[in-house]
Amino acid sequence: MYKRILVPVDGSKMATRALDTAIGLAKTFGAELMTLCVYRHHSPLEASLSMVRARTPDRPDDALKAYASEIAATAKDRALSAGVADAHAYAKRGNPSRAIVEFAKDHKADLIVLGARGNGDVEGFLLGSVSHKVASLADIPCLVVR
Repeated sequence: MYKRILVPVDGSKMATRALDTAIGLAKTFGAELMTLCVYRHHSPLEASLSMVRARTPDRPDDALKAYASEIAATAKDRALSAGVADAHAYAKRGNPSRAIVEFAKDHKADLIVLGARGNGDVEGFLLGSVSHKVASLADIPCLVVR
């Protein structure tokens, strides 16, 4: 039924629940599992307030990309350890909801499994969660895990 499952991850408890659900589905259907962590570009002001600090004085985007890559790789490793035969990790810069939907189209995913709430910011509380936006923008089925 499903051949390519996308699971966006951000290190949150809900994303981990979504990952575990996606792992079960990938094993059941013999599907490829793609883990994706999206990071946002930060302005110099936002970067100065960021909780992510580079170990060396690199650009903030480089530090964020490295952090996002680590989160995605950890999720991929969890999937492989759980018995998923084909798993890949990706990090992408952009607006989370749009980047997830664009990635799903570009990689021909046929299901997106994501947590109901992640490590979002105040914008998420005011304008709606990433999961809500993804579900409304995506042309493929979305499974929102609580």
